Amino acid sequence: MTTNHLKNRQHAGQWLALDEDGLLYAVGDALYTGVSLNNADPIVRRIVAPLIERARANSTEQRATVRFGRDSFDVRVKPALGGRDGALIALQACYVPAGEQMPVRPAIAVWEWEEPPPGTGESLRHWWGEDAPRFYGVEAPAGDWHGGESGRDPYRFMDSVLTEDFRVATTAVMQDFREAEVDKPLIKFMEQRYGATQTRRGVRAVGRKKADNYYAGFSLKVDLSQIHQTMAGPLLRQLGAYAAIITDPLIMVDAIHDSVVVTSEDFARIDVPVPANSSLRSMVHASDIEGVLALVRHAANHPGRRSQPVRGSLKTRSGDWLKIRFHAVGTNDSATSGRQFVMCRLEVIEEAAMSAPAANLSLRHPPSNRGHD
Repeated sequence: MTTNHLKNRQHAGQWLALDEDGLLYAVGDALYTGVSLNNADPIVRRIVAPLIERARANSTEQRATVRFGRDSFDVRVKPALGGRDGALIALQACYVPAGEQMPVRPAIAVWEWEEPPPGTGESLRHWWGEDAPRFYGVEAPAGDWHGGESGRDPYRFMDSVLTEDFRVATTAVMQDFREAEVDKPLIKFMEQRYGATQTRRGVRAVGRKKADNYYAGFSLKVDLSQIHQTMAGPLLRQLGAYAAIITDPLIMVDAIHDSVVVTSEDFARIDVPVPANSSLRSMVHASDIEGVLALVRHAANHPGRRSQPVRGSLKTRSGDWLKIRFHAVGTNDSATSGRQFVMCRLEVIEEAAMSAPAANLSLRHPPSNRGHD
């Protein structure tokens, strides 16, 4: 067999991953940045590409045996559809010499989520494609699962699967998606724990802001060595560093939807549960919540500045009220400020004599950034 002949089929038996536009993001373990199929071997370009276009056109799986010169090849193209309305999000494609066994198709996690309008009190909506439960190693929402509502709050799910190095820092990734141009693909890397075994694994997400409050994309497993090599962005690194050095519990708060996004490793030791809908209001004593939210919103609107902390109480699993001093800082670093994510440091107050929640700052006098205690 000539060298030229081998080059023609160098990608045989390797699964390709493509986005909805047919741009290439992976061939086996090799990663691409959304390039044309001209970067694949001649057989992909000649006999796989037409089936990819057919799958893009009708969002259905394509299988065929196709001749190339004197040889025949089995080709398979599998669309990855969204669980929201069945829209095409990604595709996977592979070819092998006719009669050879097609390699097992790697799982691809298609995800979509939609933010409710601010002030409605509605929860974020979250959809998965059919492969997502297998990709994450978690139980499917239903026995005969082919995609749909994930049945999980997206913030709580991220908090449960992201490793400590990425849990707090992932809000920088979310901020990038929120502030992106509509329909512009973004590539992000993170480290997660596979649910079934709790083993660490690298994940590469390719996604788009599809509309003002709607996001969609797909995630692929990658080698862990890829993660830290490609971890870009000063805010991402800084948030991870802050979370590592601060021993008080931390929470990242979505100031628009009053939701707890993710928590630090130290948060678990105060034994305060985050509700399934991520509501910060449900965690804080009723007499404290308006003061805490005033602090969070002030911090969101003045990113990077110190704000005067406020006192409040968080409900523990046993039903007791834990006295906390809330410190907050907005984390946005963009010129087009989204004013969404705030890091809160939870300083446990030791004074046992405080039997009632302490008074907070009035909403008519928002927290100052001039002092602290």
